[in-house]
Amino acid sequence: MAIEKVKKLAKKASMKEAKILVGLESYYKGECSLGYTASKLKMPLRALMEFMTKHGLPHYWEKEDRERGLRRISEIRSTL
Repeated sequence: MAIEKVKKLAKKASMKEAKILVGLESYYKGECSLGYTASKLKMPLRALMEFMTKHGLPHYWEKEDRERGLRRISEIRSTL
């Protein structure tokens, strides 16, 4: 029973991370701002930035950062 509960929680966490990655992908593609992304995800901007830092995603808006961010999102997705 406890194992099922842990599996359920892990799946829920993975789904939440997947939604955040979809939002960040839009941000890195230039479709929206980081603030708008946080708003769409219904999470504080600071929490989104902490997620980005935790997962090695850049906060800046240079072309190289966007490309690096998209590559990193692909790497993270492969582990979910």
